[in-house]
Amino acid sequence: MLHYTSTVLSRNNGLARGRKILLIHRNSLRFGSTLCICACAPDIPNYEGYFDKLAEERCGNGVIDFHSEECDEGDDNDSRGFCSPTCKKARCGDGIIQLNEECDLGDENADDGNCTRLCYLPQCGDGIVQPGEGCDLGEDNTDLPYGSGCSNDCQPLPTCGDGTLDPGYEECDDGNALNTDACTNECTIAACGDGHVYEGQEACDDGNDDDADACLTTCELPSCGDGIVHPGEECDGQDNCNNLCVRDRLVFATKGTHDGDFKGAANLTGLGVADSICNSRANANGLNTDSYFIAWLSDAETSPAERFFRSPGRYVLVDGTVVAESWDDLTDGTLQNPINLSEEGDGPGEVGVWTNTNPDGTRYSADSCDEWASTEDPLEAQVGAATKADSQWTDLGISDNCTSHFSLYCFEQG
Repeated sequence: MLHYTSTVLSRNNGLARGRKILLIHRNSLRFGSTLCICACAPDIPNYEGYFDKLAEERCGNGVIDFHSEECDEGDDNDSRGFCSPTCKKARCGDGIIQLNEECDLGDENADDGNCTRLCYLPQCGDGIVQPGEGCDLGEDNTDLPYGSGCSNDCQPLPTCGDGTLDPGYEECDDGNALNTDACTNECTIAACGDGHVYEGQEACDDGNDDDADACLTTCELPSCGDGIVHPGEECDGQDNCNNLCVRDRLVFATKGTHDGDFKGAANLTGLGVADSICNSRANANGLNTDSYFIAWLSDAETSPAERFFRSPGRYVLVDGTVVAESWDDLTDGTLQNPINLSEEGDGPGEVGVWTNTNPDGTRYSADSCDEWASTEDPLEAQVGAATKADSQWTDLGISDNCTSHFSLYCFEQG
């Protein structure tokens, strides 16, 4: 236990004299017959952790006193150091410029103010858009003179679409997001071939140099008559091409003749053999095309109206003479010219032609030399005349015996 000696004053007979008494901790204790009078010792902290009347003296003693101090570096306490003169730790926002702080306005710190919330002075490149700055991307600021982004002076870079023409970098800049006007979104003047359709000036623009696709290199839509064969067209501008860009189909009456039994010993039907004859005669005389030929014949199963390609193009003889302008013209009852040339370019083997077919391409009757497979008497089949342009070209109005020898009409298909 600590013991202190103190001098106190008392009165005796009007005279003051000093005497010593022993002061002990305020707990009542006795030493022998001596009573201890207890008082509060000045160097023991009260319940708040302060020393009576000595708190200010204690901040700066180099010891962190309980509750009252956050830090205490003794004589090193400083308004710009880690520990302030009031023994508080330095922090941004306390209104004191400390340590590595460039500024500190306390509650007035703000990212868009004169001192940031991190206690730095605002500057270009800190990633915060300050007054006077148009942008600030921090480390992404660039020294490039043009393009999207932010300059090292914290100003937006000139770029395509800002509405300002930047010579050396742009041909135009209309500041809009349209690719269909006079200035593209790449800030180039609209031109055929740039892949953008200039509204009112171009019908199309596919950006390539292929004239055979859906858009010409002149930025016009393809059309029949432009001299280029486009998808859906068979021809364009050739002599054997009509105004619908459909090519001519050849037709001839065979030089060779045959009785009504086309089938013979073949594994094909009589109609199938007749088709083979047409193809063989065409190939033998250089009438090779990408297509094939079939006979203008009908049997009990089918007819030209069912198996022919109904061309919107012309049917012509081997010398180019027009027989009909189209399938519809071919089957309307009359021809423009008779089918009076063979595959060799001269007259057919016979004026008479096996048909069993009406002018509209349908079957004439069930009589077809027993499906073009017999010459037995009294079998017959309908015939036409290669010298006729009216309905008699396919229907003379008479039937002939299947032993007769006649030509075939052969028509190009597909």
